[in-house]
Amino acid sequence: MSRADRTVILGGTFTPIHNGHRALLHEAFQTASHDGPGDGHVVVGLTSTALAKRTRSDPSHADLLGPFEKRRAALDAELDETAAAYTATCEIVELTDTSGPAATRADVDALVASPEAKAQYRAHELNRERRESGLRPLEIHTPPFVVAEDGERISSTRIRNGEIDEHGRLLD
Repeated sequence: MSRADRTVILGGTFTPIHNGHRALLHEAFQTASHDGPGDGHVVVGLTSTALAKRTRSDPSHADLLGPFEKRRAALDAELDETAAAYTATCEIVELTDTSGPAATRADVDALVASPEAKAQYRAHELNRERRESGLRPLEIHTPPFVVAEDGERISSTRIRNGEIDEHGRLLD
């Protein structure tokens, strides 16, 4: 398979979008893009509000994410900016279950996952599901955590708590 045929997938809530998310998006576009004719493709799964409520340890935390359409608009704007530097095309799909289209789409070649243990576990479970369904497993790409000025990783929770901004700068 040539790199021109590569489809890369990733997913999350992406709110608020921060430098850690940007690292995941760049990893996806770098994996899908190439030099020469043809384009790769990036599929970004955006967690639905209902799925966020089902998968949070405290379902009320899903309310902190904001409405799906607002999150989709922010992600779309971020993708416009990110995609401009690469040859790959992209699309946003709504995630309504934890496996998403990565479990069933035969055209997907690679998955970009956060280094968090939970994300890595899900990535390997997804490949188990794919093998059981007769699909080939996905390459798993994992960029390192992006850290804030204090050396701790950037996270949406830290941003919502007012500790750091989206770039990891400490807030007073």
